[in-house]
Amino acid sequence: MKNLLAKTSNWKFIIPALLCCAYCIYLFQSAQTKMSQIMGEEAIMIDVRSDYTLDEINDFFTKLKPEGRQIHQRAAGVTDMIFPFAYGALFILLSAFFLKKIARPDSNWMYLALFPIVLMLVDFKENFNTLNLLEKFPNLTNEMVDSAARITSLKAMLVNISMGLPLILGMIWLVKWGLKKFTDQ
Repeated sequence: MKNLLAKTSNWKFIIPALLCCAYCIYLFQSAQTKMSQIMGEEAIMIDVRSDYTLDEINDFFTKLKPEGRQIHQRAAGVTDMIFPFAYGALFILLSAFFLKKIARPDSNWMYLALFPIVLMLVDFKENFNTLNLLEKFPNLTNEMVDSAARITSLKAMLVNISMGLPLILGMIWLVKWGLKKFTDQ
């Protein structure tokens, strides 16, 4: 696994993952724009929220109307089932790219790059929760919404860690590279 991470953590794999992420974000924004037009106000998709209650979801789904709920369902059931593979690959490859420069490609530290897999799994669970809420509406319960909201909150925390990991590793690599350049002079 370490060798695979070391070999694939290069721009030939990072750029396509980045482009796939950008395309998925474009699709999400398009869906959100259509939902906002239907609602007559800004629509915030469930998985972008940090927390929500039964009343908020009932209000949101009511304002979305059936056509807006269908757009949300398509976004959660198609685009958001692809997106975790795109951003997961991006975060993993970027982290591995910097880890192999900080440590060695055969270092056990390379496994740290795999942390975004946890985020991906939680995101899939959140997608199924969202689809379930859309399917069960208007017969939602506090338990259903509270459970879904906890997963969404967990995902938000994991997004911060997974996005922060390559950023922190990139800064460590820059400091290490700068110190090496400074000491070699």
